[in-house]
Amino acid sequence: MLNITYFGHTSFAMEAKGTTILLNPGIWDGNPVVPDDFEARIVIATNHADDAIGNAATISVNSKAWFLGSKDAADKAAEQGVKPWLLHVLETEVPYEVPNVTITPYSLSRIDEEAGGHIENLGLIIEMGGMRIGYLGDSSIRGLFEKLEMDILIVPVGGGATFEVKDAVSLCIDTKPRIGIPMRWTSEDQPKKFSKYVEQFGQGTKPVLMEPNQVLVVQWAAGNEFRYELN
Repeated sequence: MLNITYFGHTSFAMEAKGTTILLNPGIWDGNPVVPDDFEARIVIATNHADDAIGNAATISVNSKAWFLGSKDAADKAAEQGVKPWLLHVLETEVPYEVPNVTITPYSLSRIDEEAGGHIENLGLIIEMGGMRIGYLGDSSIRGLFEKLEMDILIVPVGGGATFEVKDAVSLCIDTKPRIGIPMRWTSEDQPKKFSKYVEQFGQGTKPVLMEPNQVLVVQWAAGNEFRYELN
């Protein structure tokens, strides 16, 4: 069984068998999306922009959690107080493993809206709770993700630094996950359009729209029946 909690923007927590992974606890509109006292085993920032890394360093220090991320994100976390023994730079396509969890990063990028050009953003395949979750963070490209198998795909739909809705839908059509979850939208119509088009063209993919603080519970029932419930 896997519990997925959405905090807003690109921030999620995933929990299975007592291990909690926190993804991109960013600062959005000047406010942290995740509280400083959140307890995690692993904190991950897929890039070093404030809307991704946010207060990840504070959460890592407070809960003595491992901090994982790109080189730039790890350097920023170190500057913000994360001790060297808690830092780990994720290397492209090199799995990071702890008991019951495997995290494999892939090199993607996001658009730098302030300076122009692109900055590094990691996409992740997370294996935990019997599931394979694809998480693209703030990606503006699909990279190898169109060739990867996953049960759940979490993908940005807001445009700007990241995917437009049509690109997120296209990736769902190509990868055929069981569930597609949109994130990082900038207007209410974007996740609704994602849901509508995935329902129409997704070939078995179920769109799940999550609001902040909702929890999605997914599991294999009787060994081979995929079930989910949104609370």
